[in-house]
Amino acid sequence: MEILKLEKTGKNIELFEQLKKLDNDFEFQGKNDSESLFYITEKDNILGYAIVELAEKACLKRIFINKKLRNNGFGSILLKYLINWLINNNFDSLVVENHKHMNNFLEKQRFIKNKDGFYELGNFREERKQNRRMIFVSKFAIAVNIVLALLKIVSGHVFKSVSLISDGLNSLSDLITNILVIIGLKVGENPEDKEHPFGHGKIESVFSVIIGTFIMITAFNIIKENIVGLFQLKGEVITSPMPVIITVIVIVIKIFQLLFMKNKTKDYRGALINSLLEDYKADIAVSVSVLIGILLSRINPVFDVVVGVSVAIYIMYSGYNLIKDNALILLDSQDEKLLESVRKDLSEFDEIENAHDFRMTTSGKNIYLFIDVRMNRSLTIDEAHEITNKISKFIKHKYKNIKRVLIHAEPVYDNDSSGCAIK
Repeated sequence: MEILKLEKTGKNIELFEQLKKLDNDFEFQGKNDSESLFYITEKDNILGYAIVELAEKACLKRIFINKKLRNNGFGSILLKYLINWLINNNFDSLVVENHKHMNNFLEKQRFIKNKDGFYELGNFREERKQNRRMIFVSKFAIAVNIVLALLKIVSGHVFKSVSLISDGLNSLSDLITNILVIIGLKVGENPEDKEHPFGHGKIESVFSVIIGTFIMITAFNIIKENIVGLFQLKGEVITSPMPVIITVIVIVIKIFQLLFMKNKTKDYRGALINSLLEDYKADIAVSVSVLIGILLSRINPVFDVVVGVSVAIYIMYSGYNLIKDNALILLDSQDEKLLESVRKDLSEFDEIENAHDFRMTTSGKNIYLFIDVRMNRSLTIDEAHEITNKISKFIKHKYKNIKRVLIHAEPVYDNDSSGCAIK
């Protein structure tokens, strides 16, 4: 199966004839760049097409699938491809003015009615802007961490501070973290496709696990070096005020970096960004500990080594939590609090007799929910579908991170006690 965009080569008579044969109402002028034609093919057969008027808000003029092939998902595949094309070409939204007989189809794709009564799916630019903002913030952090790592490591060697060197190595691990964040964001922003129906968001958790592993390896090496230094009683009394001044400057920079990051990412809460924010908080705690260690080393140089080990243990613990939390996401660990909240919501629908098997999977910031419900067996398929569709819309409207809800309806028979009652 392939989806193509018509390129205006002037040799489209045969294609137009096929489309006209497919749909008697097919009409495409294509005299300028304001209209584009997309068509879906399989084994040289045209399955359907879509015509879009490309203005500031792209307008879907017509979408048509071969009547014999409807209810096979080709319409959704074509529409998703079109939406991805619009996103990649910097359009802000897609409007459907003529939506007769399409309301349910469009609402399933998260279209909502605007003030003009048209269906619209929007904020494409804002989503891309968010991702680009995340990448910019990560690039900025790379520059900051290069400076901080060099400053700490060089100063640590000059002034014989083990804890300052340890903190510098921690900044080097942050550098790797930021590079992985950029790679993860670039891959994770790719939309859903046939091979990846839940999108590419899980790559964020994969990279977060890698980041956590790097953090733990760095911490282990710091602990090893500091323990060797402790038993060899390495260290000198630090009398120069420069290590203290440098560490204070580092703390101020890290606090500024955390606040800057929070401000730029306040509308985005993916696994990678959450990992990065936690890493920044840990960095501040580490640098404060280093400052205390340097001050105490004036009494005895062993304090500097002890603080270095303590800092590394804390870093290792942070890395462990990062790996654990994201491994749970990759293993589709269930958010029982969220599922219980949804269960309570379902109890408000009189048509639902009971519900069971609440399941979810997470991909980036999106959640996909699967629910089995039991309803009166006298309901028709249309009635049951209408009820599940109503519930799905309600859940997606209430929980913004839930992108899709799949509800499997089952009949309730006499003396049927299976399932988990919610009444």
